[in-house]
Amino acid sequence: LKELETENEDLKGKLRKIHQDQKLLMDKFNEVQQHIKQERAAYDNLQKEKEQLNILLTRKEKEHEESLKLNESLKTKLKSYEVQIQNLALHFSQNSDLLVLKHNSLYVGDKLKTSSSLQPHAPSRSMLRPLELSIPSQSISLENDVLKKDLEMMRKKSDIAMEDNGKLQNELSSKINECKCLEAECKRVKDESDEQIKQLEDALNDVQKRMFESEGKVKHLQALVVALKDHLAKEGSSGKSQMMEELKEQLKDMKSKYEGASAEVGRLRSQIKRSETTVEELKKVEERMVEENKRLQKEMSVSKRAKEEAEKKAVEVEGCLKEMEAKLALYVPLQKFDNMKSLLTSAVDEKEKQVSEMEKEYNIAREEICKLQTDLKNQRDRMVDFVKLKEHEQLKSTLEHHTGQYKKEISELANKDKVLQKEVEKNKQEKQQLKQQLQELRNTIATQYVLVKSHEEIKNSFNQTISNLNRKVEEMTQKYEESVLETEQLHRERKSLTEKMQNLQGEYMPKEEHGIQVMALNSKIKNLKEELCQLNQKHSDTQMEVRKLISENSSLKGEINSQYVPQTAYEEVKTVLNSSLNNVKAEVDELKKENTKIQEECAKQKEENMMLKKELKGFQDRMQAEYISLKDHEEIQASLSTTVQDLQKKLTESTAKYERAQCEIINLHKEIEAQRKELDTIQECINSKFIPVTKVEEKQNAFDAEIMDVKNQLTEQTEKYNNAKQEMERYRQENGGLKSEILSMKQNLQLNYIPNDRYKEMERKVTGKVDELSGELGELTQKHTDLKHEKERLQGENAKYSSELLALQTRMQGEYILLEQFETMKEALNSTVEKLKDDLESTKTIYEQEVEKVRELQQVLERQKSSSVPLVEHTQMKEALEMEVAMLKSDLEKNNENTKQNEQHILKLQTEIQNTTKALREEKNKDVIDLSKYNSMRSTLEAQVVMLNEKLSSLTQKYKAMCEEALQAKKEELSAKDEKETLKSRSFGIDQEIKELKDRYDMSLKTISDLQSSIQESAKQIEAKDNKITELLNDVERLKQALNGLSQLTYTSGTPTKRHIQQTEVLQSQVKILQQQLADADSRHREVISIYRTHLLSAAEGHMDEDVQAALLQIIRMRQELVC
Repeated sequence: LKELETENEDLKGKLRKIHQDQKLLMDKFNEVQQHIKQERAAYDNLQKEKEQLNILLTRKEKEHEESLKLNESLKTKLKSYEVQIQNLALHFSQNSDLLVLKHNSLYVGDKLKTSSSLQPHAPSRSMLRPLELSIPSQSISLENDVLKKDLEMMRKKSDIAMEDNGKLQNELSSKINECKCLEAECKRVKDESDEQIKQLEDALNDVQKRMFESEGKVKHLQALVVALKDHLAKEGSSGKSQMMEELKEQLKDMKSKYEGASAEVGRLRSQIKRSETTVEELKKVEERMVEENKRLQKEMSVSKRAKEEAEKKAVEVEGCLKEMEAKLALYVPLQKFDNMKSLLTSAVDEKEKQVSEMEKEYNIAREEICKLQTDLKNQRDRMVDFVKLKEHEQLKSTLEHHTGQYKKEISELANKDKVLQKEVEKNKQEKQQLKQQLQELRNTIATQYVLVKSHEEIKNSFNQTISNLNRKVEEMTQKYEESVLETEQLHRERKSLTEKMQNLQGEYMPKEEHGIQVMALNSKIKNLKEELCQLNQKHSDTQMEVRKLISENSSLKGEINSQYVPQTAYEEVKTVLNSSLNNVKAEVDELKKENTKIQEECAKQKEENMMLKKELKGFQDRMQAEYISLKDHEEIQASLSTTVQDLQKKLTESTAKYERAQCEIINLHKEIEAQRKELDTIQECINSKFIPVTKVEEKQNAFDAEIMDVKNQLTEQTEKYNNAKQEMERYRQENGGLKSEILSMKQNLQLNYIPNDRYKEMERKVTGKVDELSGELGELTQKHTDLKHEKERLQGENAKYSSELLALQTRMQGEYILLEQFETMKEALNSTVEKLKDDLESTKTIYEQEVEKVRELQQVLERQKSSSVPLVEHTQMKEALEMEVAMLKSDLEKNNENTKQNEQHILKLQTEIQNTTKALREEKNKDVIDLSKYNSMRSTLEAQVVMLNEKLSSLTQKYKAMCEEALQAKKEELSAKDEKETLKSRSFGIDQEIKELKDRYDMSLKTISDLQSSIQESAKQIEAKDNKITELLNDVERLKQALNGLSQLTYTSGTPTKRHIQQTEVLQSQVKILQQQLADADSRHREVISIYRTHLLSAAEGHMDEDVQAALLQIIRMRQELVC
């Protein structure tokens, strides 16, 4: 009775909780109504904004009407003015006609009156003063012009106003359309919200009705339970104390067994929680390892890209240098050198001194080259101990490749360990599930009798489960063997890693030599800049020489045009020149021999350069052989990605297997429940067919023994797994120790690779050699200046010779010569001048070649000095140098363009010379050239040049004015664009507000749909509860029938029988089952209400939390369970 009272109190508490939940639902409904009110307020605000826009529209329309009225008034005024003007014009035309008629009549009257009277007729006042009529007409015309201008201004203003009005009307029409769309959307939202509110109210009413019905059913059940208690109390008073005591003892045994099972379940749950925590920790470790692997792969890809870019840039720089060498080789063609050997004049004697000095400089340069070569050899011997840049880069790339492979292997091993751990955990879970199933089966066997058929069926099912367990045990043993093999592979890989680390410890490049390479690169840049300056100076010198030659050519032309040469002097000069030519030819032969020797030496140096290039190619081939290509890297990456995908597929398959196992467990639960239901029907036939307890106990003992064997096997496997796990942890620790050792080795290598004493000695040597080279460069610059001074002296001597020639020409004015002989002499002189120019250019080219050789030797020295640098700094320095090289190339291109322009100018001068020679040939028959014509032509040409310069200046001014106008137009366009952008930003802000309102509306629709779905789910759950309640009522009715049958039996037979005792036990067990079912339904109902509450709150607030998502998933699971 006490238990029944407690049950009644629990039911009352449940009813109170149900009422509280209903109140909470009502509160949530009120919150939803408040949310709808807020939406209505927002809708009202939109309507107010619409009204304000309408007011603005009316204002704009009024302003437009006023402007139209002003336009109409102006048009009427215009028309009135035009009518007045027309009237005035008509009036003046009529007056003029009348005046003409009067004048004609008066003229006729005067003719008639001449015969009678001789006095002249006095003219009228209107004829005497005709200007009085013209003055008002002029004033009217001026007024008309002013009115027309005003009219045009007003028309322009009206057009602008019309355009503004049109724009405003278009904007207003767009805003009106948007407002209409918003109104339609608001109406639709309002209608939908009203419908949804109605649906919610109907759903609430249905829920309340069902709650009241459930309360009535619960009360009815309580009454039935009370009646059962009374009936049992009456039966207990009729002397059945022995049976009750036996039942109590059985209940105590069941309770003790239940408590033991619950304790085991608690232990299993704690183990599951611990395994879940370990799984989560392993997942976190796996994620960290994956992130580290990704980061390392990114760093590897970035370093490889930088390396490839640096190689490409180096190749481009080499190509540019080759192009520059080709261009420099093309500057001095061989034809000029061949022409130089053919003809020479008396000026060659003066240039012999320059040639001898250049030979001396060449010998000095050769000595310097020999010194540099000896220094090179010494430095090569010294640099044997150092490591080259290419070797350093190769070692670095191999190290990076090995580290990447090791990291990948470590990550793969970690993934395999995690997969094994997951599989072990899954096996543990399956083991726990099997234990639970076995415990449930034991309870069923101990409490109730079993039929022969059901016993055989259960036996078959147990045999199947045992065979499945044996299979799983075999699978676990296979997995353990695989893990052992993987551990052995890890041992081997660890040994290989240690060996590779020991090999790599002896190979590293120092960081200190980077400064030497930077200094060398800076010196290269300075040398390039100095060479640019020298080239510019040489270019300016050549321009000066060209100008001087042009001036000399013009002076010679003037002298030839002004005076003739005598024949005797011509013959004497011819003999002298022939003798000098013979001498020069002998000297030229000697120079050819010396030139051949120089060319042989140049060929030897070229062969040495080719050998060096071959060595460079060999190094490049080694680089290509030892490096890994991008394609191989991508293939490896693809293979790794495929392995990762395979692992993911395996994971999905394992999860699918786990889900299948869960489904199988659910099916087993269903079968157990079905068996329980079948037991109710089987209990009526227990007296006729049953098996003795001894056989059941024997079979139970056999099953226990089998289960113990399975447990022992599982314990052995768990021990093996733990041992494997400990080994994996030990390997991880060892890997961490190896990483720390690698870091320490790197730090030691960075700090102490080369001793400081050697480094200082090398620095001193390098600085001394740099100073020597700088001194040699200073000496070369001094020699260049000396050459310039000698050149100026020779130019002065040329001037002296030209003055002496003029004196000779003045002496020989008496005797003359033919023009043909003079022209031949002139051509010979021009050829000698050109040959002298070629001589100068050839000497310059020889000097430049020697300077280039010195530079190449310096570059070789600097390359051997700068042995190794880190890749990142090397790429940075290389990029900076490439930028500077590009600047220098641009300067060189500019200089080349200038030289081309000068060549074009020289060609023009040559064409002019040819034209002058043609003119001279045309004037062969003439004895003397007219200086007056020449001066006149010159003056006309100068005047034309001045005119062209003036035109050029005017055109440049016009161009500047046009540019300013274009800039002003661009500024106006930019201002217009800014105004457009401001308008666009305003319209964009309005569009964003509209989008926000639409988003809010969509969120409200989503919340309403979520509420609808939650209400439907709650309705389904309530229906399921109703079905359960109906089932309970049916059970109660069955119990009533059984009680009635028992009461009839008691009346018929006063003594208790075995059947009566069995029926009472069955009834008690059914009552307990019903109580458990009620408690389960109550707990589920509470969970549903709490989830519903959280869901409603989140939907009202407009967001979805993680808890709410979890609750929704729980609702879906509960629904699936109910459906099952």
